[in-house]
Amino acid sequence: MRPEAPSGERPRVPAGDDEVAADARAADARAEALPPMFQLGRVQYALPAPLVQMAVASNRLVLCLHGAGSADGALLRLVCVDLDDPASALEGTVPAVPAARAQRPASADGARMFVDASGTHVLIALPSGHTFYWTPALARARVLPRLASLEITAVAWGAPDAPPPVPLGAPPSGRQWVWTPPMLLGTAHGELWEAAWARPGAPAARGDFFDRLARKTAGGAAEYAGAVERRVRRVWTLGVPQRVVGLALEAGAAPRTAYVVAATCTRLYEFSGTLGAPGDEGAPGVLEALFQPYRDALPTHLKIELPGDVRDSALVVARTPALPADRRALVWLTSGGLYTAELDVRAPLQHDFVTHTALVPYDGAPPRFLARTAFHDVLVHADRVACVSALSGAAVWSAAPALPAHERLLGAARDAALGTCWVWSASCIYELVIAAEDRDVWRMQLARGAYDDALAYAPDAACAALVHAARGDALLTRGAYSDAARAYAETRERAFGQVVLALVERGAHDALRVYVRARLEALGARERVARLMLATWLVELGLAALARAEDAAPGGDARAADEVRDVLVAHRASLDPKTTYALLARHGRDDLWLAYAEAIGDTRAMLARWVRQGAYGAALRALAAQSDAALYYAFAAPLLRHAPAETVACWMRQAALDPVRLIPALVQYRPAAGAPDHALEYLEHVAGDARCTAPAVHNLLVARLAARAADAQQPDAVRAQARDALAAWLEGARTGGPVYYDADYALRTCARHQLREACVRLYARMERPERAVQLALEADDVALAGRCAELAADAALRKQLWLQCAQHVLRTQHGVADAVAFLHRTSRLSLEDLLPLFPDFVVLDGFKDEISATLEAYVERIDALKSDMDRTTHTADAIQRDLHALATRSMHLDADHACEACGSPLLHRALYLFPCRHGFHADCLTHEVTQHLPPRLLRRILHLQAELEALAPADTRAAPRDAPHATPRDAPRDAPRDAPAGGLSLERLREHVRPQAIVDAISTGLSAGVASGRRVLAPLDPFAEPRTHARDAGAAAPAADAASRRRVAHADAVRAEMSTIIAGACPVCTLSVQQLAQPFVGADEDAEEQAAWAV
Repeated sequence: MRPEAPSGERPRVPAGDDEVAADARAADARAEALPPMFQLGRVQYALPAPLVQMAVASNRLVLCLHGAGSADGALLRLVCVDLDDPASALEGTVPAVPAARAQRPASADGARMFVDASGTHVLIALPSGHTFYWTPALARARVLPRLASLEITAVAWGAPDAPPPVPLGAPPSGRQWVWTPPMLLGTAHGELWEAAWARPGAPAARGDFFDRLARKTAGGAAEYAGAVERRVRRVWTLGVPQRVVGLALEAGAAPRTAYVVAATCTRLYEFSGTLGAPGDEGAPGVLEALFQPYRDALPTHLKIELPGDVRDSALVVARTPALPADRRALVWLTSGGLYTAELDVRAPLQHDFVTHTALVPYDGAPPRFLARTAFHDVLVHADRVACVSALSGAAVWSAAPALPAHERLLGAARDAALGTCWVWSASCIYELVIAAEDRDVWRMQLARGAYDDALAYAPDAACAALVHAARGDALLTRGAYSDAARAYAETRERAFGQVVLALVERGAHDALRVYVRARLEALGARERVARLMLATWLVELGLAALARAEDAAPGGDARAADEVRDVLVAHRASLDPKTTYALLARHGRDDLWLAYAEAIGDTRAMLARWVRQGAYGAALRALAAQSDAALYYAFAAPLLRHAPAETVACWMRQAALDPVRLIPALVQYRPAAGAPDHALEYLEHVAGDARCTAPAVHNLLVARLAARAADAQQPDAVRAQARDALAAWLEGARTGGPVYYDADYALRTCARHQLREACVRLYARMERPERAVQLALEADDVALAGRCAELAADAALRKQLWLQCAQHVLRTQHGVADAVAFLHRTSRLSLEDLLPLFPDFVVLDGFKDEISATLEAYVERIDALKSDMDRTTHTADAIQRDLHALATRSMHLDADHACEACGSPLLHRALYLFPCRHGFHADCLTHEVTQHLPPRLLRRILHLQAELEALAPADTRAAPRDAPHATPRDAPRDAPRDAPAGGLSLERLREHVRPQAIVDAISTGLSAGVASGRRVLAPLDPFAEPRTHARDAGAAAPAADAASRRRVAHADAVRAEMSTIIAGACPVCTLSVQQLAQPFVGADEDAEEQAAWAV
């Protein structure tokens, strides 16, 4: 169902007083562009019969149609249409009830219908006194016999989720109980009845149209049978027997409390109390307990009486967004006008809870029906519909629907859940379409002075600004300057200068500060200039207020000072530090000056001011609270001078400081006589505990220790402690060994302070033992001189220094006993060293024991030397015998003794035989050894090979002779002989080695034949001279010149070295030992082989 085209016009809403109307012109222009607030649209639904009554609840439309002429003889027809699904309408009938004797028959005219808030329960009351109950699940409405003869004129429903009114037994098989909430019924005779009932629900779904038709035809008597009333009890009778035209039952804010309003044509009643608990049918009802306190009391429940003659009256109580959650809007249709009020569900029980009453006269004839929207009262006349503002009482809209001839509007209905309103006639249904109903609410609230409500409904910022401006004007007129300033700060409708002048003229200094601060806080971050000006002015205003507070009463400036401090902190980013500092200093507010500096993090300025004021403790606390090391260095000198202990403690807690940058302050610090040196404490901390290695720090430490150790004004204990500490630092005891000071500087410093012992230690550390011993002897410290003498690296120098010490002892002490005691101190000197130092005439009786001991030591030493000579002689003889045995050494070989490499008989060509009896041909041994030599020896062989080729005579430099016994293992003949060996790989090195050439070179230097083992092994004999063919040839040719002999000798040496490399060890034994540590599977083997050997 959809409404037809709307009818009616939207009249202009009054703008209020002239000033507000002038400011709201822009808002009027925007409102004109909106659609009409109210439109009356006809619902596209064809009524099959004349409409008698209509109700709307939870988006369900319940229609009560005339049943005259229906086939089943029904008195009324009921239709429930779900507006979310209009096609699935549910229908029912109200059967005709036969009239008893002497009673008039039931008629559909004047029937009334009441629907609960859920749209589930429907009551139909006939003028004849018959009352029916229907729910969309029933095909026929059920008559309620216990309500017979009661003409119901008003119904108030309880909460839909209320518990059962009475205890219910087990429902019939396959069904569930369905019960109504508690109901309050009003009758035509001014009686109030409580009623509630329950029934078994339908066993299954209703089915389609044919199913319903079959059940109607087959006998709906089963559905109809059985009474459903569970409780019907009269709870109150009004003072006059007037028709009850309206009832309202509202749950209270407190649990199980309720408020009841009852209206007749001329009277309005109010009741409130506690609800009873559900009980049996004979027990008091739930609502009956609410009326119990009024039975024995005066009739205080009568709210108001408005005499008059009115035919139609109605009462509407509804929730509206214009009121808080604990209030309801009440509208009563009376002869004198619309009676409006508010119902307070938090009011005390049995007290007046209908408040804010007003009587709005009608604009013309009284209406017949009444409804309520969120902000308007809907007045329904016979031929038109009008809407009146619930706030101002002004008519805002009126429209006359196009009714058929001789028809009139029969009523109005409101859906409390959705807020929709409906009116109807016998053949038409109209919906009141509402669009932006609250568009003018702000203007009306503004006219009433309800500024908070006006702001709540202001449609945009421009309207809100108008409201704030109006509120500011009103507050300024009433003298509430601070509140007016806050209101002006929210709007730009009043110029800044205009507001400021108005406040200044009235002397509202506090309000001016409020206004300026509010405007400052409303400015954006990009408006820097404006923020700077306002913030600076605000600070100045605060300081002026602070001065006035001080003048008014001593100690009364605390609040003003807190306000200025809050401004300085909150708007520190907007203030200029230089200007603000000057402003605060001009007013003499050091506390605020420091608060501002702390707020902006200007620790440097805070420290400078505290140091000037002598507040060193506060300065140190501020310094420790930040992490900028530069501030430590900048204020080190004054803080250390005036608060040395606290300053050093602060420095020691800050490990990130660079002690070198603190040296200027440490140098300036001069402690009083007898006072502890805190600078020395800090230097010892950083040089020892902090492991600082900067030489400047250690130099300053040595200098202060030296100065303190030599200061005559210090107590002896302090000076002794300083000397011990200086000695420890000089020796490196505090640094774990190494020292970082400049020894020359330390020596000059100690010498300037005449610290001779320290100078001696420094000379010793500087490896100048002569000077150290001399200085120690000058100080008559023989023990220290002896220790310094021991530092000399040269033995002769050590002895000389000890002799100097001995001379000093003999020169200063002149006693033989002292000389003996000195002799016992060291083992560097003996008695014979001291004897030349004694005078010519001295008694040596005291040296008897020493002389005897010296002579005995000489004898023992001589004997030891003789033994060493005998052992050396025996060793030389043994070596000579071994050499003779080596010259005649031989080994026996079998004729078939095979070569370990090639397997052929060993005697076929040149051979090598090792003591382990492993034999190799010379070329086989060369090939075997070169396969396992490291690259270094391979390169050496190539080098020796090249040297031999260079030393060979010109007639022998041809290609090496062909060896008929050469094996394929020889190096390739086409390999380059002069290739450099430095950058070749291991394989390429082996390719360049020519085994046959090596064999030929070695064989050239050996005697022919292999029988002489001595000559074969001659290259291995370190004591034997090499005897080669070249040397024999040189001996046979005495005419050769010296150059030829040198060349031959060099060639022999080269051949000897090459033979040593090749035949130095048996390859079989050596390689066997080396291969024991190698893995079975090499790194280059495949993965499967490695996995097979894995453990």
